[in-house]
Amino acid sequence: MHPHRSTGINILEDVLKKMITTLRTDYKRMTTSKQQRDSFRAHMISAVKGALAPSLVNDTYLQGTDALLSEPTPDLGEPVELDELDRQLMEIDVEITDDEKKIPVEDDDTPDEKEEFGSELDGLDETGRNMAFTTFKKVSQYILDAYDMLANVEDKKIFVDYLITNMKLYFDKFEQEIQKDVDEPTTQQYDSMNK
Repeated sequence: MHPHRSTGINILEDVLKKMITTLRTDYKRMTTSKQQRDSFRAHMISAVKGALAPSLVNDTYLQGTDALLSEPTPDLGEPVELDELDRQLMEIDVEITDDEKKIPVEDDDTPDEKEEFGSELDGLDETGRNMAFTTFKKVSQYILDAYDMLANVEDKKIFVDYLITNMKLYFDKFEQEIQKDVDEPTTQQYDSMNK
């Protein structure tokens, strides 16, 4: 094996070797409909991005660079005097309902992790979401441990970008592997001889 010139890619290669078998197996278990697999794919990619996003932002801030941030930081305006801030806070009227005051102490009080997983992707197949939830729990530690090993901001950015790209490419490959109708590859020379 020849190492890549980016440490981020070298670390990613190790992660992919550990997680691709799990992704392939779990993806191919969903044979009822393509909607299940599409949901699985979307939830997995969203979960990986979501798991790494806080670290990316924190690492960018700590490194003093905006290399990983895609949006400019907001303008916070002029500093406010403490007396003015106190007056503004007193003017804010916040209504809190009884449900918001309730502290969850019983098992049925807390939201179901599976229901919360990928909640921003409502409308997608629930079986795909549930499978993605289980699969993400299996592979997430590989991803987070590898990411935490990297200290260079550029390596981290490359790791995340190439991880998402590779996941998408592998999901495309898995889908092709389970298709019943396979087009036979051909060449221009063969086609011209058989016309």
